[in-house]
Amino acid sequence: MNLSLRTAIGKDAAFCESLSRANMAVYHRARGIDWDPQRFQASWLQFENLMVLAGGEVVGLLRLLAEGDALAIRDLQLLPGQQGRGIGSWAVERAKALARERGFHRVVLRVYADNPARNLYLRRGFVVEATVDDTLHMACPLDLADSTPPVSTKELR
Repeated sequence: MNLSLRTAIGKDAAFCESLSRANMAVYHRARGIDWDPQRFQASWLQFENLMVLAGGEVVGLLRLLAEGDALAIRDLQLLPGQQGRGIGSWAVERAKALARERGFHRVVLRVYADNPARNLYLRRGFVVEATVDDTLHMACPLDLADSTPPVSTKELR
């Protein structure tokens, strides 16, 4: 499977919002949280928005934000039919490679405790640093000397 990232463009925003909203609906509903399109649009301008591609087709999104000494994965969503195929693991490793390349010492994220994605993050080296309400705050320390190949600029077209 040929996987790559590309920088999102304006027309990708609607797809990304729709995918995030759909994938997170069960968790939001369980917590009485209403989707806020204005909040998503504001974050679109603030975050680094990347499209995840498999064989040249968009299959998901990866949204990143610098937070002090860490690069935060603020959103990682895949189309339901693409989940469980290793694409999420690949995307997490790409985020870690980008963080190393940019000199960050760790990658952080938040995930609901009942979201099965927490297992992906644990397998990829993340540890729970705190639990706030029903949200796990996780981090993965980075060895900046790690030999993981950097993400090429060609990959981020």
